[in-house]
Amino acid sequence: MRRQDVSVVDVDWYPPADGDPNLNEILKTINFDQNLLKRINNANKMVIERVKNANPQVVDIISAEEALELPIHTILHSGPPIEWDRMCGPQKRAVLGAIQFEGWADDEDGAIKLLKKEKITLLPCHQYDAVGPMTGIISPSMPVLVTKNEPYGNYGFSTFNEGRGNTLWFGICDMGTLDRLKWIRDTLGPAMKAAVKIHGPINVFEIVEQGIQMGDECHARHVASTALLLKRLIPAMIESGVSRKTVSSVTRFMDENSHFFLNFTLAAVKVTMDSAHNVPYSTIVTAMSRNGVDFMLRVAGLGDNWLVSPVSAMENAVYFTGFSVENAAGDIGDSAIIETCGLGGMAIGSAPSAVGFVGGTFSDAKAAIQKLDTITTARHNRFRMPGMDSRNTPLCIDLRRVVETRITPFITTGVLHETSRTVGQIGTGVADAPVTLFDQALIALVEKWGIKTQSSRVMQTIHIETEKVA
Repeated sequence: MRRQDVSVVDVDWYPPADGDPNLNEILKTINFDQNLLKRINNANKMVIERVKNANPQVVDIISAEEALELPIHTILHSGPPIEWDRMCGPQKRAVLGAIQFEGWADDEDGAIKLLKKEKITLLPCHQYDAVGPMTGIISPSMPVLVTKNEPYGNYGFSTFNEGRGNTLWFGICDMGTLDRLKWIRDTLGPAMKAAVKIHGPINVFEIVEQGIQMGDECHARHVASTALLLKRLIPAMIESGVSRKTVSSVTRFMDENSHFFLNFTLAAVKVTMDSAHNVPYSTIVTAMSRNGVDFMLRVAGLGDNWLVSPVSAMENAVYFTGFSVENAAGDIGDSAIIETCGLGGMAIGSAPSAVGFVGGTFSDAKAAIQKLDTITTARHNRFRMPGMDSRNTPLCIDLRRVVETRITPFITTGVLHETSRTVGQIGTGVADAPVTLFDQALIALVEKWGIKTQSSRVMQTIHIETEKVA
């Protein structure tokens, strides 16, 4: 037609839902049932309002045992529930390290014996209103950030970030790992607690707002946010009477750990999305989580029922020299919840150092954000990307749009070695959420609404009752 000088318009079009007749029938049923559509839109409006109104603040630091009332010999991990034998390599190594840190076993062999005898209980962090990055390990004596969502009164928890090197969150445990965990418990935790007492509650999103303006996307990069936190807390730490030696060691640790603020963001996003959860008829995603083996998806309208499927291989990553996807564990960590709150991949246009994950230029980042706009229902009222004319980040992933367009949210994340006992992180990049999981979630929703489907898919659903901590 062009050769005949006919005016032509190119359209980037694909059959909705990959042409799947059952999914298309579901989408059509929703769109043509005005009463149902009204209920969905009202529910989603409520979810968006709660997310935008959230005001998470770190109000205290106490042990996980006290904060979460953990039963004896219990260890929390990232992702959905999983048995010891099915755990990926890094998560197994981190569990063994936590057992030794708690003093339940003297060495790795002793820790394995306890696990084989089922003397250790392994549960997901989300079951206790908590979150952890990468392997996500939380054990009783670890200090946790007590985070309160002021408008709604709910709480969330996360440990302190261990930093780079041989650490539990990277799936490595040696004597240096254990020494660092003891220092975090005995020195960092009490010093930060004293600083918070003098400073008052730490408004996490206030720091996040500034961090985004300074090059963070607040998932893979927290350099600016960590510096901003350090600037606030050091004077308070000094005024609280913490020794000069301790202030110096804490300052040095935060300076050398550009991920220090990550766990603050994680806990803040957790309380935000929890306050927006459990809204009947909502199609908004309120959490995503992975354990290196399985990917878990939570939807506001499905209550405590989570959908689960296998994780994606880490194919879209930049690997350190000498490593490749063949060495990598599967996608891992509770931190994917960050993308549900307008940060991480949703804010990649604010982070020059992260645009390499989506092509390498700001035009690539802009194109990625425009794609995310098609599967989200709002923009965050507080988070603006300076590299994109200060436009607000996409917010609230809608299942219906993912199913129709086949565009899935991407997660900025790190990559861990599957088998090495001495090598932790081997790369960084993006992970994709499995599109079939969104299909399953939509099918589960419409069946909950009483709409019959012809789907032949076999859904794996788990029910997680959370412990409500006052």
